[in-house]
Amino acid sequence: MSQSAVQLTPLALRMLQALAQEQQARAGQPVPLVRLAKRLEAAASSVLRELAMLNLLLAQAQQAPWVETQSVDGRWMLALTAPGAAAASQIAQA
Repeated sequence: MSQSAVQLTPLALRMLQALAQEQQARAGQPVPLVRLAKRLEAAASSVLRELAMLNLLLAQAQQAPWVETQSVDGRWMLALTAPGAAAASQIAQA
């Protein structure tokens, strides 16, 4: 799944790369939103807004979401989907 069909913002690029690195360090487990936001030096609300815009762009391009969110014990957790992991890998190689 190529990112070429979707124009990514600098924050979206950094978010995907950071999420991939954090998730790899956690043996594939989801990453707390707060941890990712801190790593990106961005407000958690900004990260969620960027994620919503990314998923909207992907939906418009008829592509599957790259990041899934879930609430676990009152904390928002983020994880790359298979297409998201492939996109993050392509970004890392670019």
